[in-house]
Amino acid sequence: MKIRSLTLKNIGVFEDETISFPEKQDKDLAEIHILTGQNGTGKTTILQALAGGVSFSTMGGIDISEIYLHDTKSTNNFSKKFINKDSTTTISFENNYEFSFNYHPLSPWNVPKNEHFQNTRAFAYSGYRFIEHQEYINVKENLKYYPLLNALEFVKEYGENDYTLNQWLANNISKRSFARDEGNEEKAKVFDRNIKLLEQVIQEIIEKPIKFEPVYETGIKIVANIEGKKLDFDLLPDGLRSIISWLGDLIMRMDALKWKDDLPIFEREFILFLDEIEVHLHPSWQRKILPVVQKLFKNAQIFITTHSPFIVNSVDGAWIHKIELTDRGAKIHPATVSENGNSISYVLRETFGIKEEFGLEVNNDLEKFYQFRDKLLAGNLNGSEYKFIELSKSLAVQSLELNTIIQFELRQINKVLNTNYSL
Repeated sequence: MKIRSLTLKNIGVFEDETISFPEKQDKDLAEIHILTGQNGTGKTTILQALAGGVSFSTMGGIDISEIYLHDTKSTNNFSKKFINKDSTTTISFENNYEFSFNYHPLSPWNVPKNEHFQNTRAFAYSGYRFIEHQEYINVKENLKYYPLLNALEFVKEYGENDYTLNQWLANNISKRSFARDEGNEEKAKVFDRNIKLLEQVIQEIIEKPIKFEPVYETGIKIVANIEGKKLDFDLLPDGLRSIISWLGDLIMRMDALKWKDDLPIFEREFILFLDEIEVHLHPSWQRKILPVVQKLFKNAQIFITTHSPFIVNSVDGAWIHKIELTDRGAKIHPATVSENGNSISYVLRETFGIKEEFGLEVNNDLEKFYQFRDKLLAGNLNGSEYKFIELSKSLAVQSLELNTIIQFELRQINKVLNTNYSL
């Protein structure tokens, strides 16, 4: 199942807008939709509306009084309409297999043990969540754990008795050890594969080897072994704690879900909503995280909000949905395709509308320089040549890049006017 359009009418800053989500261009990469725009343009509203549409729960805090399902052109497509007095939201889906929309009540004991989750599942995460250190973990299964419970909450908080990522890691590591002690290597591989998957993904992003290991004291605690240093989760950089938190939670939930033919996690089809996952990440990690996810989960449909040009610039073939505020509310531009051959400067200018390349003060002086240049070429400088040269010298000494720009402009002026301006 893929989401193909969203219509928002009198929702937040949207008066009456429809956003279409085209199909991916490369079958071997995840389908990615990047939502960009200034603060207040409704990016998170769109993400929450989509997440609310996939679930049968409230949509971003909006009280939904009625829900309608109706077919569109064929049984392989359907729409969902939410009506709330003065507002309407419609989401269109494309279903890649036999139509079924059979969400269970959020009670673990209501899920048949032999059920296979063949249909698309959806998960939502925010970059503002962190994994917490946990002492004295008892190795035990939580028989009431239901992996779809709270799956579409962007910032998930664990209660005292909830099944946590720490618990999942401790259980799988312990079971792996028990299986190896019994000489059952095939069974050990089953418990090992998803831990290794999480380690592999994080290692590709941070470019350092990482292992999740148990430390046995009064109980078990899980630590991150990075280049030989064993660190509690609370001691890790915030960016790494954020990555471990949402990626680990995703893999943990997918591990708990039964899938037809025991399909590996990286081959499953699901929908992923990511809200500003670049928060706390160094630009070098921002450039790596989306390409890794795009390649790993090739059958996923991913919706992401971001303020980072490094995220937008990092992938080929993603759809960029630019949103801007107008006098009549937010306006969604037609989708464009990302190309990582474009420079950061190009992305800043074309996607984020930022033309300035230098600091505010330097940029203001550079604007004055160009105004002087234009007046000089037009013969209207009116005796201000001295100010022009002084400004040129002031800019040129601030950096090699500015010196190159100023020297180039002076050579062009001298060529056109047959003059000899120099620094």
